[in-house]
Amino acid sequence: MVDFTSYWCFRLNALSRKVSRLYNARLTEVGVTAPQSFVILDVNNYAGASVKDIAARIELDSSAVTGLIDRLEKEDIVERRNDPEDRRGTRVFLTDKGLQLANERLVPMAEEFNQYIRSMVEPEIAGIFQHSLNLLDKQVNKAVE
Repeated sequence: MVDFTSYWCFRLNALSRKVSRLYNARLTEVGVTAPQSFVILDVNNYAGASVKDIAARIELDSSAVTGLIDRLEKEDIVERRNDPEDRRGTRVFLTDKGLQLANERLVPMAEEFNQYIRSMVEPEIAGIFQHSLNLLDKQVNKAVE
């Protein structure tokens, strides 16, 4: 009998779901989900970004990001504007409500949650842990390309 729960692929998947649940639970007070918060935070950093660029940075499919933007647009958090350089394209911007949400609530909340997660790793190995995450990400990206 094989203990699949000791496999790193299982452990990483299970841990990822737990962290997502924790982060989503914190975000309920502001009325957005984790993926929506990532779109908002990205557009806050890259005003006028295309859906394709947002999707690449937050590592989701463009179709998933389009759905997230649709919902955020209905909540008056983001708006689409025609791309002056591409008649078929649009650019995504935060509305005033979105800017306020991002800067007053989401950025502080994300920073606090990041510190919370980082506090779970012993300070003397935090650099090694970060390095390991970067290596895993780089290697997995190569494998999926």
